[in-house]
Amino acid sequence: MRHYPVSAEEVARFLAQNPQFFLERPDLLLGLRLPHPRTDKLISLAERQTLLLREKNQRLEKQIHQFLHNARENELISQALLNWTCELLAKPQTAAQICEKMCASLQKQYGLQSIELRLWWDQHPFPVADTSPSTRAWIERRETPYTGPVSGSPAGAWFKQPMASMAVIPLYAWDKSHCVGALALGSDMASRFTYNIGTDFLVAMGKIFMAMLTRYYEPQKHIA
Repeated sequence: MRHYPVSAEEVARFLAQNPQFFLERPDLLLGLRLPHPRTDKLISLAERQTLLLREKNQRLEKQIHQFLHNARENELISQALLNWTCELLAKPQTAAQICEKMCASLQKQYGLQSIELRLWWDQHPFPVADTSPSTRAWIERRETPYTGPVSGSPAGAWFKQPMASMAVIPLYAWDKSHCVGALALGSDMASRFTYNIGTDFLVAMGKIFMAMLTRYYEPQKHIA
């Protein structure tokens, strides 16, 4: 009888076509020895399956812990947003005070190192600094808040001290027809605002900010 090497593909094909093979030869199944995934030791098929299941469970546990961590983070963010809103509504402010009050309260609730506000519609009554045309154009082109390193946004120049990461929230009129300003949040932690974080809370923050401002002044579309 002629002997010739059998390829792995042929073995796999034979087993796929003969699923009863190991039922007929259980001794071969019990005698199988496979390489340990992290050592040179040979282990049984049952031990290998146990290792794979253990590793899968560990991955699932990590995912669950991450989900729980994210849920706690979202709960803290939601609570801070609620506290900020309630604090603003609880005490009446003048137009000259409201911007400073909102920024100071927001900075306290979220543990931020700096907050800068810019507005650019005509004849508004709020004491805020101007912004350059190029920075304004950059913000108006954005459809969502920017999050990432300070070097990634021209609004990073607004901060009086160096920041590691930032968020820039465009502020829109209620009809979303035009952008009337922006809010910049600065942190000394690079991991605070990264490119891949969700921005739903930042969008909500911007809407609340505009809701408070429009109690004192209704923005009009700027005509260049």
